[in-house]
Amino acid sequence: MAIKGSLAEASLPDVIQLLTYSGKSGCLSVTDGRNFGNVFIKDGRIIYATILNKKQRLGDILLMKSIIDNETLSRALEIQKTAKKKRLGEIFIEIGALTKDVLEKELKGQIEQTIFTMLTWETGYFNFEADLLPSHEEYTVQLSAQELLLEGARRIDEWRQIENKIPSFETVLVHKGDSADIPLTTEEKQIIELIDGARSIDDVLKLSKFDFFETCRTIYGLLSAGLLEKPEKLLRSKKTTGDVSEYKNLGFAFYKTEMFDEAEREYKKVLDIDDKNAEALFYLGLIELTHGSFTDARDNLLKALAQDNRASVLTNLGYVYLKLELYDEAVDYLNQGVGLAPDNMRVKTNLAIAFYEKDDFDKAAEIFREIIDKSPEIISPYIYLPLVHLKQGDSGASAKLLNDAIDRFPRFSIFKNNLAVLYESTDRPEDAEKLYRQALETDLGDNVVCRNLADFYYEAQILGAAKELYEKILDENKDWQILFKLGNISLRQGDAENALSFWERAQQLNPSEEIIARNIEVLKKSGGK
Repeated sequence: MAIKGSLAEASLPDVIQLLTYSGKSGCLSVTDGRNFGNVFIKDGRIIYATILNKKQRLGDILLMKSIIDNETLSRALEIQKTAKKKRLGEIFIEIGALTKDVLEKELKGQIEQTIFTMLTWETGYFNFEADLLPSHEEYTVQLSAQELLLEGARRIDEWRQIENKIPSFETVLVHKGDSADIPLTTEEKQIIELIDGARSIDDVLKLSKFDFFETCRTIYGLLSAGLLEKPEKLLRSKKTTGDVSEYKNLGFAFYKTEMFDEAEREYKKVLDIDDKNAEALFYLGLIELTHGSFTDARDNLLKALAQDNRASVLTNLGYVYLKLELYDEAVDYLNQGVGLAPDNMRVKTNLAIAFYEKDDFDKAAEIFREIIDKSPEIISPYIYLPLVHLKQGDSGASAKLLNDAIDRFPRFSIFKNNLAVLYESTDRPEDAEKLYRQALETDLGDNVVCRNLADFYYEAQILGAAKELYEKILDENKDWQILFKLGNISLRQGDAENALSFWERAQQLNPSEEIIARNIEVLKKSGGK
């Protein structure tokens, strides 16, 4: 069950209710664009939740609340080193540091606070991945979603009473006067220590040991008491400081959910702290790849390679050079990647493509055959190797391989289309038409197949069928040639007005094409005849 969408369209409580009422199991990932959280559900019950950049270790939580001491925590961690499959909570119970009831109470409280924080996120995105559960290291509990959401609604009402009374989270607060002689709570003392005249409220929320509500409530109280204030002159927060792993984890989470702008922001925070961090440079390179910025991608990947000579970096560098049409450089980096990961078929696939682009068809064929032999599930060799056979003048081998691909990947229209193109070029029109139609049945939205079959009918002068297929292609995918042919068909069918419209649109896309201008001129002079 794939569920994803915008929090502006479906609120988080509604999504949680949908998943729990239907008894689902899996991970609900939620982001507000700055934070990234996970809610784990098993058989309709909430069992665990965490906010990636606010994740607190169980030992730290218990230590902060004085439920255990440093000596107990150190002892439990030593035991865990030799019993890695044991959860820390189980070890605390075994050594008598706390009871199961106390452990579950603390964990439930922490999970509840985490979800209450996430319930304040009114904008952002969510994604549910079925059957994905927490790692075995995490101690899970059983929570009723209904009870939790009812309490969450109460907390939200409380939050809304103060959310408009505290400054924006980008605001940098400063101390007002001396609070040394003023009695403060533990929470107030710890929060006021985090206010240094440089950190924004958002920074304080991330560094605070307390949950979102408690931290905001405390900041509001300190402002109301006159112990904190907004400076008259707007201050800028310092250059990013913090835990590099936090920003990397957030960046990776955003990258995996295809929130590339947010991922880029987090990885740039890493570089603010460590400008040679290989992981941040690597993912920034991948993000530039998704944007089609190949030069920027190359620059970041080269910087990453200088710090960490890994096969994944070399593979992506080779791919970038392929996109830049610098095939010698692509082969060089991909050969290095194969040297580090000789069994990695993805590296070898890119290397074979690079040889194909260099017109070294014998080398490309050799590698593609190896990939088919060792990893027959990879699709690319079935696309390129038939082309290699054609370049080598062996259309029979090309057709045989495409037939094999159709049998192996029946849901992919590309192989039926490619074989149809081959049959059309070798004067087998009936077989070509049959395969084009099969390809369209496989994927009705495949514009390439639709156009190829339309062109087939156009050349065969079956103009009605050609027009019907051309018109199915979305306007943004129609180039000047399609519009020109639609104009020709319209004129043949006696519709001069429509023909002129199509030709004028074609001319807008390609004003230098003489045949379009000539047809328009002749049609206008003839008065539409």
